[in-house]
Amino acid sequence: MTPRTKQIFEQLTGEDVPAVVKRRAVSKAVTLVESTDDLRRTQATLLLQHITHTVLSSPSPSTSTFRVGIAGPPGAGKSSFIETLGLHVLGENPEGRKTRLVDESREGRKNNKEVWFPESLSVLSIDPSSTYSGGSILGDKTRMPDLSRHPSCFVRPSPSSTNLGGINAYTSDVIQLMTASNYECCVVETVGVGQSEVEVDKAVDMMVLIVPPGGGDDLQGSKKGIVEVADMLIINKADGALLSTAQHTCADYRGAIRWQGRGKEDLRGDWKVPVMLVSAHEKTGVAEMWREVSNFRQKMIESGGLAMKRVEQGRYWTDKFLKEMIARKLEKDESILEKREKLDRALAQGAITPRMAATQLIDTFDLDDLQLKKT
Repeated sequence: MTPRTKQIFEQLTGEDVPAVVKRRAVSKAVTLVESTDDLRRTQATLLLQHITHTVLSSPSPSTSTFRVGIAGPPGAGKSSFIETLGLHVLGENPEGRKTRLVDESREGRKNNKEVWFPESLSVLSIDPSSTYSGGSILGDKTRMPDLSRHPSCFVRPSPSSTNLGGINAYTSDVIQLMTASNYECCVVETVGVGQSEVEVDKAVDMMVLIVPPGGGDDLQGSKKGIVEVADMLIINKADGALLSTAQHTCADYRGAIRWQGRGKEDLRGDWKVPVMLVSAHEKTGVAEMWREVSNFRQKMIESGGLAMKRVEQGRYWTDKFLKEMIARKLEKDESILEKREKLDRALAQGAITPRMAATQLIDTFDLDDLQLKKT
């Protein structure tokens, strides 16, 4: 590692590092991990390897960062809800005013003492990138004014870089940085594009789907895929003139979840997916929602489902990074580039199809003669 990368590591993982210095180091580390520059990628890999060997060598699910994914369509109020939820979890705003909400339900009053409240929180907000320019506004952070200034919270907006799945290609690595920095809970806010957001489930421990009132009208549409992997479903904006519509939406989703097949029983056991009404504006239902998150976390730890899920996620991201690295190497190979130019001309003339072009590229490799390097 370069001296700069070593300094980032020391400030990132040190115990007596001032909060301002640590937050700055976390920002630098995330920038390094998300970089597309080859030299920076090398340093990012070395940083992650050093973190894995020294800090994350034997993380226990009960002590490592608990990761919550917040997904949903545009306009559902994800960022505003995360602001309200984060201040409830941390217990106060940046000025020290108490912000923890109270669950007034009978079960809530009984179990409030057992609710898990992390002392630190990180928020990774993925903003959509332009397909043409590659740019991203990174505006979600502006809807978290108090949370982003909280000394116990780190809010980082990142571009999706046109990556499908609701997250970007490096979200899993960034989450490792949050764990190394001792953030006890990490909230991942997705782009908000519908069914393709299911990939976020491969990066988090709990999947929360948030929908606006009236969102139950298209259960068979864009959100069906993500409904099937959600561990909790909340209807936001359940206040004022939208309260009645929100109640109908809640009933629609409860009925749909009761009948649809579930794909994660081996990991979740007998967990019943809660469907709840919340209002980020009036701050209602937030305490009840977090109590269910706490219950889910405890259940997954005790059953071993959390450890199993993280093993599966490790396999998934290994395959994803492998494909990405192979594609990047192929893009820089001169013989491949020459072959590709010929195929592009053939495509333009209509002589071949894209599938035929891909097949001819693969045929240029002698896959039967591939051998592993001796180590």
